[in-house]
Amino acid sequence: MTASRALALGATVLAVAAIVVGLTLAARAFRASNGPAAPSPAVSAPADGSTSTRLPSPDTSYWTPERMRSAGPAPMPKG
Repeated sequence: MTASRALALGATVLAVAAIVVGLTLAARAFRASNGPAAPSPAVSAPADGSTSTRLPSPDTSYWTPERMRSAGPAPMPKG
């Protein structure tokens, strides 16, 4: 390999590495500027401010056999 080819290859590798580092830093800055993620709607914090990673127990009383028989598909968004 000639010296000029080695130099061109080294410059290419360095440019790719700089792009990767730049994109990584930009992604981190973007995430940090958007603040914490919104909580999942299925999980809410109790009034006393404590938190839990467990999901609440399902309420099996809502879906009675009669409701299940009369249930229909949910409307889908148009677009």
